[in-house]
Amino acid sequence: MTLIDVVVPGPWWNSLSYEYEGDVKPGVRVLVPMGPSKRVGFSLGRSSGPSENKEIFRIRSLIRPLDEETLFPNDLWLLSHWIGVNFLCGRGEALRVMSPSQLLKGEATEPIPPSGVEKLNRSFTQNYYYFSEDEQRHKRYVDILRNNQGSAILLFPERVLAELFYSLLETQGFEKVLLWPSVGGKKLWEAWNKARIGDVNIIVGGPGAVFAPLCNPELILVDEESSPAYRLQSVPFLQIRSVAVQRARIAKSSLYLCGRLPSSKIFLHKKPEEQLVSPEKRAFFVDTKFAPKPDFPGISSSFPLSESLVRETMKCLGEKRTALWILDRKGYAGEITCEECGGTLVCHSCGVALRAEEEAVNVTCPLCGYKAPFPKKCPKCGGFLLSGKRPGLEIVLKIAQALCGEGYPVVEWHAEKNTSKKRLREINAHFVHGGIVVGSRAALSLCDSMLVGMIGWIDADAEARKVVYRSKFDAYRMVLESFWRGREAAQRRVIIQSRRPGKGWQRGILEGWTSFWYKELKERQEYGFPPFSILAEITPPPNKKEELLDYLVEKNIMAMDPGGKEKTLWIFVERPGKLKKVLEPWFNISKSREGFPLVSLWID
Repeated sequence: MTLIDVVVPGPWWNSLSYEYEGDVKPGVRVLVPMGPSKRVGFSLGRSSGPSENKEIFRIRSLIRPLDEETLFPNDLWLLSHWIGVNFLCGRGEALRVMSPSQLLKGEATEPIPPSGVEKLNRSFTQNYYYFSEDEQRHKRYVDILRNNQGSAILLFPERVLAELFYSLLETQGFEKVLLWPSVGGKKLWEAWNKARIGDVNIIVGGPGAVFAPLCNPELILVDEESSPAYRLQSVPFLQIRSVAVQRARIAKSSLYLCGRLPSSKIFLHKKPEEQLVSPEKRAFFVDTKFAPKPDFPGISSSFPLSESLVRETMKCLGEKRTALWILDRKGYAGEITCEECGGTLVCHSCGVALRAEEEAVNVTCPLCGYKAPFPKKCPKCGGFLLSGKRPGLEIVLKIAQALCGEGYPVVEWHAEKNTSKKRLREINAHFVHGGIVVGSRAALSLCDSMLVGMIGWIDADAEARKVVYRSKFDAYRMVLESFWRGREAAQRRVIIQSRRPGKGWQRGILEGWTSFWYKELKERQEYGFPPFSILAEITPPPNKKEELLDYLVEKNIMAMDPGGKEKTLWIFVERPGKLKKVLEPWFNISKSREGFPLVSLWID
């Protein structure tokens, strides 16, 4: 009997060993007993552990292999190991996120033996192209594909951008092109098998397309590589740009990192050339301290609406184009305070600040959903002077409706609204002669299908106020995107309302991202923030925070407790390998009943 190591997808990091009569090739799916049930895992080949002393523990038998050969191309199989090590998630979690659900259910499919990387007569190359306008970049991508003439994967941060480029390739006569599905199920399974057997040559898609099983793709291109959309929002918290770079290294591909501006890590280490096209004549910086503030019942400190914002909005509507008013904050009022005692109304169950909605008729907890009538007096001091602070999109919507009257349509657009394709078609048809869209940052995607003549940032400082190390970059990136994204962007005017107009990070809008990054990286280096280190956020299992903190101290790992309601710990490391070895005991399958920590890495 031979011992076979098997990795079973799950939150644990260790592999399991099973007996089997014969060898099983690495990467082949196997059916194994696990607890009282059966699971599909992936063979790692013969066990490197000891086969003696079997009497100490029970070794169960592998039920059967499900394939003769691995279904993964060799570059993807090697990539799964790299992901497990470098993102502190284990190889099982990497294989889970890489695999269609049918693969993990054991569904049969025709095996295609992969070609080995060692047979490739080529070398890895890394290229950069940064330009503000989408149309210009997309033309360059078409030229790159024509010169490549081999298999290729092109990644876009949003599905709508992938669809636009896919449509462009259709008009340019490219064949064997596949638009990678954005969801799982039957469509993903069909696309996965088409890519694996070579029915397609070019794959265009969102971040998930990086796992398309093209065998050793000759070209991998990442558009808008600095976009936060490439960071997965669920376990494992992968940074898809880094995954794409490593896959290109393994497959010896030509890698292209592109976009409007580079990420901090790329700028720090590669210093790509900037082709500065300043939008100076289209940028209007407005000081909110001197702008009038419309009054609304129950709301103090309402949003300033500058003369420039109103003027440019009306001009845009006169041109029969759409105006976007952007505020990345929802709600009628962000918080309710008592003018007498200065206290803030909070939820009685979770302690989060309540917000006023529905014209100050009700108050709602944004965390647990608790809802109650707007109180008549302060629960702390009994005072009657309650007012809402920091109003949100609902107030902005009412202002836009009052400005337009019956003359132009006004709608609200953000991630929690109905933003389906059907709804998008309805909005496009309704706004054919212009109107106002009030929304969060998600509204920027409307630039791809509408003629947006003007964008107004109601509170440009809001994003930069967040207490995270990359808040200024996120604010800068979004405002820069508003100048250049979508149709006829070079004619678009942008109003930036701010308490410090044209100062700080906003100077980079006119001076370029080289100027922005030099100043931003100087600050980050002082504190050791990414990209000068890797920040690991670790959320322990319930009631295990102190135990994990003591364990890390014992292992000479410096961990910080940021406090607050989040039960996370922060650890700054140069490389994740050392931290992975320290954390391995916490991710053994024997810990299943206690639960496993969640680890999220920030690399730039």
